[in-house]
Amino acid sequence: MELDLNSPIIKLDKVRLALLKEKVRDPNVTLRSLSRILKEKYDITLSHTRIAEILKEMKDKGVMREVVMPNENYFIFAFMEMSFNNQNFPEWRMAYNYLLASPNVIMLLATDGDYRWKVLAAFRSFQEVTLWLHDFVEGHGSFIEDINLMIVYKILKFSFSPKLFEINQQFINVND
Repeated sequence: MELDLNSPIIKLDKVRLALLKEKVRDPNVTLRSLSRILKEKYDITLSHTRIAEILKEMKDKGVMREVVMPNENYFIFAFMEMSFNNQNFPEWRMAYNYLLASPNVIMLLATDGDYRWKVLAAFRSFQEVTLWLHDFVEGHGSFIEDINLMIVYKILKFSFSPKLFEINQQFINVND
């Protein structure tokens, strides 16, 4: 299979793209309001019942997710980068599963470079950060070569913009 850099990961038709843009703009928008917005902004006429069906289909197919996000000011965020001790590489799965199962871990990323895993985690206190990190290193320190811990002191932006779909329009192949 060849990778086509001009093709989007998921192809969306005009209706689904409009719905996704509007849900990003206002995640709490009602179905009736969406019906009105689609008509006024996109010249698309759909009942709120049909909109609900399409949104459910998009969720089921993984096009979008709906999650409850607490106010970020309620937490202390820790950003960690981890490098590995390749001599103990067979132990990677246990560390990986620990991170996936941890209620504190919000996001686990795999990247290139020396620090291959990036973790964004949320805690209620600095003591909680310290205890969590201690437990993680105690259980998986033979696999982890180094951890770079950074405390996030202020979230400056925490949102998607519906303009993301407009800016990258040349990369989105919309089927009408």
